[in-house]
Amino acid sequence: MPTLTLHSPAKLNLVLDLLRKRDDGFHEVEFVMQELNIHDNITIETLPHTNQIQIECTDPTVPRDHTNTCWKAVELMQHEAQKQSKPLEGVRIFIEKHIPSAGGLGGGSSNAATVLKGLNQLWELHLSNEKLAEMAGHIGSDVPFFIYGGTCIARGRGEIISPLKEKCPTLHLAFIVPPVKVPEAKTKWIYGNFNVANVSEHYSIKAMQHALESNDPKKVVEKMGNVFENLTLKEYEPVFELIARLNYMPGIRKAMLAGAGPTVVAVCEDEKVASQVIAPFRMQGWVAFATTTH
Repeated sequence: MPTLTLHSPAKLNLVLDLLRKRDDGFHEVEFVMQELNIHDNITIETLPHTNQIQIECTDPTVPRDHTNTCWKAVELMQHEAQKQSKPLEGVRIFIEKHIPSAGGLGGGSSNAATVLKGLNQLWELHLSNEKLAEMAGHIGSDVPFFIYGGTCIARGRGEIISPLKEKCPTLHLAFIVPPVKVPEAKTKWIYGNFNVANVSEHYSIKAMQHALESNDPKKVVEKMGNVFENLTLKEYEPVFELIARLNYMPGIRKAMLAGAGPTVVAVCEDEKVASQVIAPFRMQGWVAFATTTH
């Protein structure tokens, strides 16, 4: 049975800005999204003579049913295959998890996009990236970015993707996941508790684009920002306390919330500093790792 194993990368929002709440309930956003070198591994195996979907994962907290983004990706591709008069096949997916679940790094979205790309290859559907990104938007707002990867601007509710020719210089990153309890539907909870009117400072995607053009890591770091740091959720108090502490540590250029959190990212001067930053947190049993921009 045909099998394919692909990398499924994490992402970091270099800029995360929300402009307004739309009539459809979503927020109008402006992101600069960056692919990272840390990744899950996704193995996709096609199953002939059935339409069954099977999901296995090394992380026991990841759902194995229709609520998993990969399940939704398979259903979309099965429908597309039928439209092209291809024989109906089932799919078995194995996810080797390295990206923290629900950590603000887009792991679930990336997994779904990887399944879309993988089945496009296995089933020889010949769908363009534009078509795959359109399908990805039906799964989640972050999923289209992972069809392209690299460095991209995202607008709309996050599904309108513009890849940038300017690439991000190498940033040495330390990620720390504070052990705070957040609701299962974390992203919906975060957006539901966010009030754009309370934002004192917005972050510019144009300013970030100019910084990327310079290829100067210091200029890129200066323009990084996340409006979710305006949240006043009690559950996130330890997260913001951690960010404040990290910003006073030597060798850290900037610490901020990663995506919708609760993961915190610290941009470090070099690989050695990043390793030193995560070490005490790992000793406490926290999830913490170092990686770089891709």
